Amino acid sequence: MIVDDNIANLKIAKNALADAYDVFTVPSAARMFDMLERKRPLLILLDVDMPEVDGFEAIQTLKANLKTRDIPVIFLTGKSDPESEITGLSLGAVDYIQKPFVPGLLYKRVELHLTLEMQKVRLESQTEMLATQGEELQDFNQNLQKMVKEKTRELFELQGAIIRTVADLVESRDSATGGHVARTQHCLKALIGGLEDLGLYRELRREWDIALLLQSSLLHDVGKIAIGDSILSPDRSRLPNSRP
Repeated sequence: MIVDDNIANLKIAKNALADAYDVFTVPSAARMFDMLERKRPLLILLDVDMPEVDGFEAIQTLKANLKTRDIPVIFLTGKSDPESEITGLSLGAVDYIQKPFVPGLLYKRVELHLTLEMQKVRLESQTEMLATQGEELQDFNQNLQKMVKEKTRELFELQGAIIRTVADLVESRDSATGGHVARTQHCLKALIGGLEDLGLYRELRREWDIALLLQSSLLHDVGKIAIGDSILSPDRSRLPNSRP
């Protein structure tokens, strides 16, 4: 979009760009704001010296509006003093081109800034896509961790059930020590609690899996399963039909 109150300047600038771009010419800042309600250009070429609203006032209005503040603005003006150029760039313009301009140079400057704008849009799109993917990956990771914890809990409970079944089998082999396995586990738990209260073996205890240790303690007499009744329960071995 080219904004200039001089019709000749509008025609020269349009001719320099029309072969490569769709160009809209606008004779005033007021008309520019009206057109921006319907169209959003990729770039605005803005004159400074215009009646009613000059270019400096116009760019301030553009930058104050959320819908137009990101549109790059190039000042295309006859004001050649350094102070005006500094003012224009300070107000947010991406470039400052003085009249009379060389059409080929104007085309290259516009091409450069439109290329930069396209790269900016592409980068923002990729950033949004990566952010979305990052959120999805984080959700997947959290769900995966939850599933692993749940499966680990289920396996631990199954393991505990198997251990308790084997421990009950051990207890059934030796009636003289009824409740021994459970009492051993209780005493071991009390010993570990005492070590924690006294602050003993802290470094060593950090390496222990206390839950697994207490659970496994039920199997400390598992070897009794393989010992004959004649040793574990001599009285039982003397029952009728029992072998000596």
